[in-house]
Amino acid sequence: MRSGIGPAKAAAPTAPTITYKELLHQFWADAYGKEVQTAATYSYTWLADQFGHICIGIIVNFFATTVSGIVMVGWRDVKYDTGIWPGLFLAIAGAAVWEWSAYNSAVKQATGRFPLDTKLLRDNAVIAATYIALGALLGFAFHQTLIPALLISIGVVVAAILLAPPWLRQKIIWQKASIPYLFRLADAAPNIEKKDAAVLQDLIDGGAPPNTQPAQILVGGPIGSGRTSMAAGIGTEFAFKQNKVRYLGLDCLLEFATNAKDGHFPDDSGPTTISYWPWSQSQVVIIDGVGPFVASNDEGREANIARFTAMLQRDLASVAGVLKRCHTVWVLGDLCPPPPRGQLSAVLADFAKAVARYCESSSDPLVVELDLPPPRQPKKTFLGTTQMPPHAATVRSVYRVSKS
Repeated sequence: MRSGIGPAKAAAPTAPTITYKELLHQFWADAYGKEVQTAATYSYTWLADQFGHICIGIIVNFFATTVSGIVMVGWRDVKYDTGIWPGLFLAIAGAAVWEWSAYNSAVKQATGRFPLDTKLLRDNAVIAATYIALGALLGFAFHQTLIPALLISIGVVVAAILLAPPWLRQKIIWQKASIPYLFRLADAAPNIEKKDAAVLQDLIDGGAPPNTQPAQILVGGPIGSGRTSMAAGIGTEFAFKQNKVRYLGLDCLLEFATNAKDGHFPDDSGPTTISYWPWSQSQVVIIDGVGPFVASNDEGREANIARFTAMLQRDLASVAGVLKRCHTVWVLGDLCPPPPRGQLSAVLADFAKAVARYCESSSDPLVVELDLPPPRQPKKTFLGTTQMPPHAATVRSVYRVSKS
């Protein structure tokens, strides 16, 4: 894996591939490395979760077996193998009920504007319950004699390994996108109109280059509207559909463009435990923090479309051939201060047109206009404690702008 800044040869956007060798390399980096010394990865978190689920299964099995044994023969006559079958059944049933409850809770949190990825959510609950069940089976093995215990334990280890690759691939594809955090659009604030959500969802469902025509998306809104959340959400949805996504700031892109030469494009591959997808080979490129670079130094510091256009034509000219081949998401950022309500749409439309001309787009760009969210109200949890709901992006409207 490369680290630091180095050249990455440009190529047409390609779908992500994770070989078994790369899976093994990532597993070793996550299992052998220490997160206090290296960047913790999403694949590391998944592995830690599954090890935790197995340990939970072992503990629950011992507790269920003990209780079953006491019920069956009384606590004075309980032996190490008393109640092992009822205990195993109760532990597995308890894991299934717990994960089913967690799944339903997650479904209820969705706002209903964007489709909830119920299949992935359900599969996630099933795999968690499966690892807890494997832990319960391991706890069951501890109550057996040597040979049966050894055979059951080996079977548990083999099953745990065979179940892991598809999930590790998904986590690795997402973490290599360099997205600051995971955000699903199903958690976006519910004020967006269904027809507006459908426009954005149709674009995501349509796939990414080279399987579809490149598109440009511009995300803008005032501070606190969830611009980064929306950009992260778009990137997450594309990544979870097995697309190669790369998130980077405009400052990095400007530096890469300055040093681009002869079809080779510099890149920062990030931590050695992750190794980001090369931005010049990605299917979806998210460019954050555009606003501060195009704010005027004049009084009022309104967004300067002329400065933005000049930056595209001059400073980013060397990478135009790359960006016009992929989906690009431009996060406008702080407009310092934002225009009065009603004028923001016109400002975003001008920026979207400039991006479409720069990318030589054959289709009209898409604008995602955000608004300030309503005040968040704390909610009671089932334990009686209070919890603030997550800050979700608040979409005011989604619309296409004629590039002409």
